[in-house]
Amino acid sequence: MTPEPKRKPFPWRCPKCLRKSVNPTRIPYEAQIKHDGRLYVVDVPALNVAKCDACGELVLDNRADEQITDALRKQLGLLRPDQIRSRREALNLTQKELADRLGIASETVSRWETGALVQSRAMDNLIRLYFTLPEVRAVLSGEKRAS
Repeated sequence: MTPEPKRKPFPWRCPKCLRKSVNPTRIPYEAQIKHDGRLYVVDVPALNVAKCDACGELVLDNRADEQITDALRKQLGLLRPDQIRSRREALNLTQKELADRLGIASETVSRWETGALVQSRAMDNLIRLYFTLPEVRAVLSGEKRAS
């Protein structure tokens, strides 16, 4: 896993009011996220975010984005990146092998496993079936094709 880049020390300069008054805080946050063609309201009870003490502007960084997408995955009941990786590894598959069997690009599997991409609900269902049922694995690997 790539180490987190060093963050410059607080306070930061606010992108809105330009004052050097952006500091870390923890707030309840509600996000509206479009996923699978639907709009979801996602509550994050304690979002770690940078906020301007002067004007109230929020500065969402990668960590805040991860918290929000984690909350979306939890709300929708989707597999987390670590679950996808560990289940793939339990079957001794490479990302490319899993991608080939699911009919997708290996880069997509990589993005799921790093958290850079949230899988669709339909794909999540297929992944779960693939990981759980040997019969599904056999069909998708080409061993048992229906006539």
